[in-house]
Amino acid sequence: MKITFEEIDKKQIEPFEYIAKWSNDPEIKYFIGANLTEGEMPDREPKELFKNAGGTDKHIYLIKDGTKPIGDLSIMIDPPHVKKKEKNTGWISICIGEKEYRGKGVALKAMDFLEEECRKLGMKRIELGVFEYNKRARTFYEKIGYKEFARVKNFVYYEGKWREDIRMEKYL
Repeated sequence: MKITFEEIDKKQIEPFEYIAKWSNDPEIKYFIGANLTEGEMPDREPKELFKNAGGTDKHIYLIKDGTKPIGDLSIMIDPPHVKKKEKNTGWISICIGEKEYRGKGVALKAMDFLEEECRKLGMKRIELGVFEYNKRARTFYEKIGYKEFARVKNFVYYEGKWREDIRMEKYL
């Protein structure tokens, strides 16, 4: 494996075709996206993701093994949805989209990359949200130094009921 990270050109739709494919994968879609309504989570279209990507305060990266896209990452700078309103906070997300790369250390490399990019962007703090039922991700984030500091009740609908979003943070 030769894992690299490449910031996408937000004027090109091709990267969003990969992101939509992973966002719609029934095996992971409820772990990487928030279902905000009761019932099934609707699929995401590449054009919708492309349209919503804009702005200079959001950086989106593809995770690649050689030339093959295998996942995506993003950093948002001081977005309005952070729970703790501290200046210079990066909100991050990570998706290992290709199944054969999960559990192989790619997430750890990705988090190292995200933290370094946040430092370069002048971020002093990182905040992320992880759904209460995503125990594997929660354990991973705790192992690399993220601490729970808040919960958002009834945030996401999963398996017939409303669940919490756990907010975690790490100071850089």
